[in-house]
Amino acid sequence: MAGKVPNDPPGLEAVLAARLEAEEALLAASLAAATVWATAGLLGRGDKGRRVVLPLAHLARLDGAPLTELIRVAGGEPEAVGTVRDCPEAEFARALADRPAAALLLVDPELPEVLSPARFLWLCRQAEVPALILDPASGRWAAWADGGAALVVLDAGALLAVEAGILAGTAEAIAACRAAEAASAAFRAPPALRAALAQALAAGE
Repeated sequence: MAGKVPNDPPGLEAVLAARLEAEEALLAASLAAATVWATAGLLGRGDKGRRVVLPLAHLARLDGAPLTELIRVAGGEPEAVGTVRDCPEAEFARALADRPAAALLLVDPELPEVLSPARFLWLCRQAEVPALILDPASGRWAAWADGGAALVVLDAGALLAVEAGILAGTAEAIAACRAAEAASAAFRAPPALRAALAQALAAGE
């Protein structure tokens, strides 16, 4: 990992981004908080409405909260595509053609892979719709960024044994998250949590 973790927690995100091979990163109070913050940031990037398209099979609980409610807390309106067992690419592509504000995919080994992350990212790129991938623990975060995801939400508990959420992605998308002032104030990790993650990063050098 490049560089040392600074004692001053404001420098934490730069070290975290380098660790994750992302342009920029943010630390949230929890996985659920990171999901809301990421969604709010993407919704605030333009005038594409509030719809967030995702496979119906992924309307599962995330960090103790229903994913649909997390999207709504962020100001979005979830639009589910497909069935609990399938998400046809053609149907997903039609939903993206209506230019929603964002599209979301949850990568979880306990859920059926009704749409592969690679195909999801390709469809989003074709439709020019920002892609958000929630990937708590697969370890393939850099692959999603390389594939064109605007943001990836990670679980710091799986990465560094610190219970927190991480947003990693493009500089533009992270700037949009910072600009979502209400979400930023509500979901930013508190100082004690930032210090704990800084210590965990330093220990892993």
